[in-house]
Amino acid sequence: MTGNIVREDAEPLVFLGDSFVEAIYAPEDIRFVSQVERHLATEGLNFRCLNGGYSGATTLQLFNVFLNKVVPHVGRGGRVIFFLPQSDLPIYFRPSSYWYPTDRYAPLSPPVEPAAADLPRGSKALTSILGLAVWAAQEFEIDFILVSSPNRNASREDDPFVAKRVTADQHDALMKRRDDIRRAVLDFVASSGVTFLDAEAAFSDTHSAFYDDTHLNERGHGMFAAWLADQLRVLNSK
Repeated sequence: MTGNIVREDAEPLVFLGDSFVEAIYAPEDIRFVSQVERHLATEGLNFRCLNGGYSGATTLQLFNVFLNKVVPHVGRGGRVIFFLPQSDLPIYFRPSSYWYPTDRYAPLSPPVEPAAADLPRGSKALTSILGLAVWAAQEFEIDFILVSSPNRNASREDDPFVAKRVTADQHDALMKRRDDIRRAVLDFVASSGVTFLDAEAAFSDTHSAFYDDTHLNERGHGMFAAWLADQLRVLNSK
């Protein structure tokens, strides 16, 4: 829900992602999904924006949600905005990767130790899952928009928050995983032709919009909502 009043015939627009999209620490009407709905309404675009963010969700888990919950909800011709989750970072290079058998990360509950010894991990796993998501969207004629999730992109030297939170080695390792994911995603976008909005690049120099590593503060929600609404207007006009 967004806290807004929309017309009964409004077209559903589903936002999928992790806690960045869920944004539970911001008031409902401040969350960028709610603000995007209002921005679009002022332009006469009749959408009901649905917040499908879930804290800790990985790309594989979001694909499950997309295929099994969102597709039957929006139907053919529906629209889905799929935010690349930063929750991938802790398991990206781990054994079993997206099938990592813990309560938080396993795609099924209760977690099951994968029997296969050759499961892909890292970029191979990520691009395989994204490829399935794009294929499913095409099969069901769903307008699928892939969006990179922005983050507090700052060095330890320039941002006291980062310096307090992580050591230099931890920061370097985090940046390496982020860079690897970003390269994999950009290569996938180039080869697949999926519609892509690079929010990570657009907000690479705005760490003041975040209250921690990955979540927007109230000012950040306003900035991000205005940017995203502009991108969606352009896409809608094509």
